Amino acid sequence: MRIGIALPTLTDGDAVGHDVLGMARVIRRRGYDVDFFAWNARVKEPVRGLNEIARVMRSPDDVFIYHHSIGCEPVVKAMEKLPCRRMAVKYHNVTPPKYFAKKNPKIAEGCQEGLDQIPRLARLNAHLWADSAFNAADFTAVAPEKPVAVLPPFHQSDDLFQTDPDYRAVVGLDDWSTNILLVGRVVPNKNVPLAIEAFANYRERFDPRARLLVVGGMPVAEHAGAIYDLVRDSGQSGHVVITGAITVAQLKAMYLTADVLLVTSEHEGFCVPLIEAMGLRVPVVAVPNAAVPFTAGDCARFADGTPESIADTIDAVLTDPAGRESQLARGWTRYAENFSTAAIEGKFEALLDELLAG
Repeated sequence: MRIGIALPTLTDGDAVGHDVLGMARVIRRRGYDVDFFAWNARVKEPVRGLNEIARVMRSPDDVFIYHHSIGCEPVVKAMEKLPCRRMAVKYHNVTPPKYFAKKNPKIAEGCQEGLDQIPRLARLNAHLWADSAFNAADFTAVAPEKPVAVLPPFHQSDDLFQTDPDYRAVVGLDDWSTNILLVGRVVPNKNVPLAIEAFANYRERFDPRARLLVVGGMPVAEHAGAIYDLVRDSGQSGHVVITGAITVAQLKAMYLTADVLLVTSEHEGFCVPLIEAMGLRVPVVAVPNAAVPFTAGDCARFADGTPESIADTIDAVLTDPAGRESQLARGWTRYAENFSTAAIEGKFEALLDELLAG
């Protein structure tokens, strides 16, 4: 029996890659071998091409798991023909193409293809797993009769917690000024412009010495350029730090320097920074869009999607020590019970047992 895991790109530096590698770790611990299949890979182990799926996964006893987050016709087509009796789709959500249509039409095309493939995946004789209840609704909409299990993704939080912070990344930032942290790729659905507008409002009304730290890779050059222009045009250049992609040790230092994590995304399938903040005891202010309420629960203070409301909520968190400590305690409990590695492993092993049982 082989167990294969497929996805378009496998890297140890993104959310989907962390989930794939976490699954593989549990599967191997149970004594099974894992074959990875991907178009592109940046990991320290062998990865087969997607064109090898049909040749390798040819026994009815084989097990095949596909991670869906963007269009990937080679895998979907292969799954429609594979003889494997035991298959699963792990759904990480597909970002609506409207967010990329003007900035990067190629990405928008891949997103539309991914959405179009959901009905085909739902028709397969496959178990359906989703990162969040918000994600599960995409499959329920096209196949209401099929159950979708909610399985939070494996993540890098253990590495983050155990890593020594690289404080060189925050030289000059740990100066008693208020640091508002934004973590995630700088892409349109993250709605960084709203964060910048809210930050400007907060500085004007509450704390002119505050600082906004925007931490994450910038894969869409056109959008990144627009963000830099907005910072300049809004007069915030001396108060906004945009880091680009950073290491885990540098990210740890950023969290430990932050006074609050801000989440302004319009669309999220899970939002890993929320659970990183829970585990590192950083209070969260968020706009309750998409999967954010599912992941954050009662551990974030939610604001309306206006700069004024977000600024008011940040001030409320930072000027209410008792309320902040209660929020942090709830966050740690929620992390330990629902999103720790041990909690996710328990849920995955139960679903894996169901899959292996056929």
